[in-house]
Amino acid sequence: LRAGGAEYMNLSREQKLRRNGPRVADDSVNLRICRDIFLTKDDDPYACGWHVDDAGFWPSVAEDPGVNAWVALDDMPWPRSGIQLKSNSGSKTTATTTHRDADDIPPVATFALSLGSHRAPWRHRAYEVTGSAHTHPPEGYASAADLIRRRSGSGTCNVRTSAPDLYEKLESNKVVYDLRRGDVIFHHRWVFHRTVTTSEYREMARRGDGEVQPPPQPPAAKSHNEKIFRRYSIRYSPGTAVVPPGYGVEPSVLHDDDNANRTLDDIVARSGRPWYPKVWPHVLKRKPLQSSSGRTSRRDGTGASEEEEEEEEEEIEGLGKLVHEDMPRAEELQRKRKKEIQRLLSMRGGQQ
Repeated sequence: LRAGGAEYMNLSREQKLRRNGPRVADDSVNLRICRDIFLTKDDDPYACGWHVDDAGFWPSVAEDPGVNAWVALDDMPWPRSGIQLKSNSGSKTTATTTHRDADDIPPVATFALSLGSHRAPWRHRAYEVTGSAHTHPPEGYASAADLIRRRSGSGTCNVRTSAPDLYEKLESNKVVYDLRRGDVIFHHRWVFHRTVTTSEYREMARRGDGEVQPPPQPPAAKSHNEKIFRRYSIRYSPGTAVVPPGYGVEPSVLHDDDNANRTLDDIVARSGRPWYPKVWPHVLKRKPLQSSSGRTSRRDGTGASEEEEEEEEEEIEGLGKLVHEDMPRAEELQRKRKKEIQRLLSMRGGQQ
């Protein structure tokens, strides 16, 4: 929550008076879903390399904080023999799994983080190489052609070929987690991450490299399809996060150009649609209860103003119209823009 702005929440009067920076303490700070994505990975050898999410996957300007919740929907175990573990007494013990031969290791497509990369001194060069939101012009791009011409780097996923030295730095801090269905990894928006393919997974397990967090668990049960590994990613940002200006593929902006360069809170309020649903500090799940005094109270014992109640009811009720009316039109425009970008990229590739 700290990355989402918790340091600005519930400050004492003295703390508020001491704040002289550009950001002002505000009891109304909230968290919204900036983007959520369902992903699957099979035994395809291709995967996006070390990267941070670009505007298509995280639609807010680089200055805004965020937290990613990466949810495993299938077991993604990390079987590795000879792991050193610490007991409660501090002495070391060795946990040995049954998977010693690489040929016996069931292939898994899983997830890796480069821990600390969001604070690394070389991170800004990595942003340049991958063309992250840090490098976008403040006014945004004017068109698809302008985006392709002015965007820095050689693509979001290509740090291994465009900057091998940075790739090695990212690999040196790589962590692969032992995941079971339902496990969640929370990480900072600007931590570099990537998929580990099934073939790479087998090779890593054979070599015994890659740090493991936490220690191995008992053998996993078979998933619904052993060759398909599913995950769900939820990107959280404060309601004060700003959607980038200019040309892009963000559905809320494709629906209404005036939503560009506005906060998530503002877009929801002016459109009457929960493009970015509020998830904290509270979400109204059912009709509020009336106390004896007539004031609405929540089941958790907290009160809410009439304005808050009305806003939350409107967000919940607006989900149906958003999904069935607004999103289909926005997604059609999104597909057209993506085709336009792909066509221009293909033309540029043919000219090189």
